[in-house]
Amino acid sequence: MARMYFEEDSDLRDLAGQTVCIIGYGNQGRSQALNMRDSGLSVIVGSRRDESYEAAIQDGFEALPVGEAVERSDITFLLVPDEVMPQVFERDIAPNLSAGDMVVFASGYNIAFDLIGPPADVDVVLIAPRMIGAGVRDTYLSGEGFPSLIAVHRDATGTAFTRMLALCEGIGSARMGVIESSFIEEATVDLFAEQVGYLYAVRRYCEVLVEAGCSPEVAMLEFYASGEGIETAKAYRDIGLWDQITLHSRTSQYGQEVTARLSSEQEEAERSRLRKIISHIQDGSFAREWAAEQRAGFPEFDRVRELNMAHEMRSAERSLYEVLGRVPSD
Repeated sequence: MARMYFEEDSDLRDLAGQTVCIIGYGNQGRSQALNMRDSGLSVIVGSRRDESYEAAIQDGFEALPVGEAVERSDITFLLVPDEVMPQVFERDIAPNLSAGDMVVFASGYNIAFDLIGPPADVDVVLIAPRMIGAGVRDTYLSGEGFPSLIAVHRDATGTAFTRMLALCEGIGSARMGVIESSFIEEATVDLFAEQVGYLYAVRRYCEVLVEAGCSPEVAMLEFYASGEGIETAKAYRDIGLWDQITLHSRTSQYGQEVTARLSSEQEEAERSRLRKIISHIQDGSFAREWAAEQRAGFPEFDRVRELNMAHEMRSAERSLYEVLGRVPSD
């Protein structure tokens, strides 16, 4: 089992006299900044003069240009999107780091695939919350906390691990527990979850039901539009993937466990497909493909997005959601 660490393993005093800088004051950045400040840490924000800059000021933080904020800080949290992070790092962060500083990533992507190379004299760690930004704040306030994946990529100071655990306590993650991982492992599971094809699978489920004579509205309500799946997901979280099955009828249990079970041949074919996705991630092919797509101006991304937005199931979905009062008619 992967090793886990909790509040008793951390000590906020390991961060005494140090200033934390948040780069990227979005959903994650805001929540983590507020949590650390409430934990007694010194936090500033580095941002362009945009809406996030104004939001940081309104929340009572000192907000500075990114380079100046990094220069003023001992620890820099990189919470901007993966695709813009290399440019931000090269332009504004790397020139303003000092020996002994720490850079904290919330995603393993740019380190795992060698898109960012921090200076050799700074600590490089991963603190990757397994929780959306709003949940990071809400679970801190409730006292529950949330899990995170952690890793040390470079320990230039000899204090990277202890400082990382202290930061986990500061954001509220050590309350529930943080799990020792690696940059490549975090990137693999994160990208894999996004690439297995869940959205297309759900749309296929609805399409074949419509082919069988069901209305698209009934099909969509069954699979996601009603919100029932949210409650099922909570049961997955609270009692486990297979233990939650007892909350369903015996008919449902038989259908999910027996009828839905793939044959040996089908199971191996699906595993083969999933292994190819992982290989495409871990050998760097996806990172190279995505980088090329960005350089080209997103032609394939835009083409596929247009097809998906024009799909007849989306039109039916919009009509249903208007009736349900979830989206305006325009």
